[in-house]
Amino acid sequence: RVPVDWRAIVSRPGVIFAAEEITDASGGTAAMSAARSLRTHSDFSITLDADSLFGIRGLTVFAQHKTKTGRNGSGEATFIQNFSNIDADDFRSMGEVWVEQRLWKNRLRVKVGRLDFNSEFAAPDHAGSFLNASMGYSPAIAAAPTFPLPTSGANVFVGLREGLSLGVGIFNGLDGAPARPGGSSRFQIAQVNQLWTVGESNLEGRVGIGGWRHTGMFASLNAEPDADPARPGTHGWFATVDQTLWLGRLRDPAAPDDRARLASFVQLGQSDPSVQGVHSHQGGGLTLTGLSAHRPHDLLGLGLTHAFWNGGEERISELFYQLPVTSHLSLVADLQQVNRLETSGFRQHGLITTLRTIVSF
Repeated sequence: RVPVDWRAIVSRPGVIFAAEEITDASGGTAAMSAARSLRTHSDFSITLDADSLFGIRGLTVFAQHKTKTGRNGSGEATFIQNFSNIDADDFRSMGEVWVEQRLWKNRLRVKVGRLDFNSEFAAPDHAGSFLNASMGYSPAIAAAPTFPLPTSGANVFVGLREGLSLGVGIFNGLDGAPARPGGSSRFQIAQVNQLWTVGESNLEGRVGIGGWRHTGMFASLNAEPDADPARPGTHGWFATVDQTLWLGRLRDPAAPDDRARLASFVQLGQSDPSVQGVHSHQGGGLTLTGLSAHRPHDLLGLGLTHAFWNGGEERISELFYQLPVTSHLSLVADLQQVNRLETSGFRQHGLITTLRTIVSF
């Protein structure tokens, strides 16, 4: 038998292994007591750069496996906006699996496979460290193919000119909504991105504006609770804006990113109000990185997300502090204030605390 040299495989140019495990422990005040939960999400991935491995320029292959175990706190507490972005029923399955080809000096990208739409669309750049799922993408985007079930699809991205790009995606929509009789169920989305810089410090900004359409069957607004979805298709639009507001002085000329940074984001979402679900959403927030020279990678975030549906509204404010302990371990302390008002007159408000542990390699 020839022994397998795993160290040589892992360190081989063009092969990148990554692993991450996130554990959330949450609790709430009396009105939010159902949110108490402990759950873990694990992610293992491999990326192959075909240029380095086989000399095929611009080709990348990616595969990912995900596992989630533990209580679904957001589901048990019937949140419209999940207060933890790893909340879901338990599963063990492949995540994204795709092949991407870059052409025309990277001005054209084509990605095909099992895809999560939110990895490319409707995602604010400065919202990724918040725990609330609505910070990652607007809940007004209905039945979208994302966590925990990416689906088969294809994305195409074209650089139109410096800083301006267009992306289009088509996905299998059956996991989000059943197909109409004799038809299909597809999720379709398009987004235009414009980048810029402002001021002497070249503060970076981006705006993304897009629209989406789902061709599956949905429940109409006045449908009976147990009725089958009878409305064919729904649609909506979204917008995200990101802007760096301030950069501190450069601490190390050899490390241009080693400086304090204040950044902001805003997101909007609107969808068809005649279909059950969130039809309007606004959100935004601020993040502050590395204010202390002794803690250059600590991250503080403050955000607000507000969702409306025909049965009421839900407003959640979030404050978190992320503390990198080592290069492989981070701790996040998170506090969310929830205010829910339903048209029936029912009100609910309270606090939810979460301690997140992130182990990554």
